[in-house]
Amino acid sequence: MPHSFYELYNLMPKLDCGLCGNPSCQTMTRKIAVRDSEPEECLPLYANSELKKNTQKIKALVREGTEIRATGTIVNEETGFAYIHPCTTEADKVTAETKLMSSLETAANLKYGFFDPLQICVILNTTDVFQNAKCSPSLGIGRAHVNSKTVLISKNGKINVRQAKDKEDAQYTIRQVARALWSATICTCGNASVDCASGGCEQCQTQVCPVMKGGPPDPVVERQHLTQATTVPAIFDRVKTLKTRGYFEEGMMQLDEAFRLFNQTNFRSSMEHSANDSLLKLAEDKIAQANKLAIQFTVETSNVHDAYIGLILSGLAMDSTRIVNGLKRLTSISSEISALMLAHLLPEAMAVATDAYYNIRTADSKKAKQVRARYEEFKERWMEAFRSTPQENLLIAIEKIAVNGFYISRLLTRPLPM
Repeated sequence: MPHSFYELYNLMPKLDCGLCGNPSCQTMTRKIAVRDSEPEECLPLYANSELKKNTQKIKALVREGTEIRATGTIVNEETGFAYIHPCTTEADKVTAETKLMSSLETAANLKYGFFDPLQICVILNTTDVFQNAKCSPSLGIGRAHVNSKTVLISKNGKINVRQAKDKEDAQYTIRQVARALWSATICTCGNASVDCASGGCEQCQTQVCPVMKGGPPDPVVERQHLTQATTVPAIFDRVKTLKTRGYFEEGMMQLDEAFRLFNQTNFRSSMEHSANDSLLKLAEDKIAQANKLAIQFTVETSNVHDAYIGLILSGLAMDSTRIVNGLKRLTSISSEISALMLAHLLPEAMAVATDAYYNIRTADSKKAKQVRARYEEFKERWMEAFRSTPQENLLIAIEKIAVNGFYISRLLTRPLPM
């Protein structure tokens, strides 16, 4: 029996450090599974003596076979639904099932899968679109209520709706679910679209990301091509004209507060450990609220040409989440931070992250380019430290902070659909 994505993922460091050139360990796992990458390209996996043994285990699983592909087919009936029939539990209700289409830019067989199983669970447990959610990332399936209906979701793009009032209600619910899960859709680059939207995808720096350009998965409507016509400064102006602008604006304010809390962290004294924990917990709550608002914006914004802007907010929330995770890691090992790192590497990483975010807020593309250059200089000093010190875990946490600032800085100049 083929091994699953989750079996491989459980052997990975799960640090999302970006050192392999991918923004997440999920993306790297998918690339290893289909032999686009090798385990040795994961620096923490290869450099850490405790994790290094996993390299051979991962190779063995890949040799034995992995199954992460999904078929993004258009289903049989002209309605786009596999079947619609009376619900088995209530005769006056309808059950509907469909398999979502892949983007027009992707092949019919999606070698990386359709939905990222971990991101499915994040979304189900984040947004008010879903209630009473239960999700298994290992199986890649989720179950939740949407209003009075029960929805079943599979990582291969299949959605089942039960107890809908009628056919139209079932179709509307499936579209609503597909919008909410847009950020979990896997692109041809191997990233979930939330990582493409975060600035973490290298391929998306020179072209519009296919999974964003094609619009959200839809079982009925042929996916729309959004044209390459704008950048982040323009979408900030566009948001001001939308009825759903409140979600976006409040989400950005939540991220503003998270970055204010980041700047209050102090690693110069072990006495600050408890204070940092409290600050970072508050920051996590702010970021989670921003992501919740981003998904609500994506679901409720009627025009698909505008709805994708919610993915940008989700992407910024993802970058911010990884920054706070790096800071949390530093708090847990603060006694190991040397004076040299406190004087140079850590402040520089924090400056890259915070300056990148504030440049987004002021839509300053020129300063964003300066931040990217600053990150490249930081990376050279970081590599020198990594070669000369045994403190790999600490250094990787510092790099994680800086690289997510680097991702944010790339958002201001990358092409976006509109």
